[in-house]
Amino acid sequence: MSEFTDRLLILIIAVVGLGSLIVAWFGGFVMAGMAGWMQTVGLAALVALFLLSLVAVWHEFNDIDRKRS
Repeated sequence: MSEFTDRLLILIIAVVGLGSLIVAWFGGFVMAGMAGWMQTVGLAALVALFLLSLVAVWHEFNDIDRKRS
């Protein structure tokens, strides 16, 4: 396998792990504790946290490449 496919597989694992933790598990608490527009804002914040963590994983890959070069 190439370096790109290795990165892609690790990113897929991160998506599944972080997605189930942040969006599904924490989202259950948001759905149960909030109502109306606060629920929408809470879920949007969870999705933003999820996307930010994925960008951080990808940034770490690039940082490792720069240090190795």
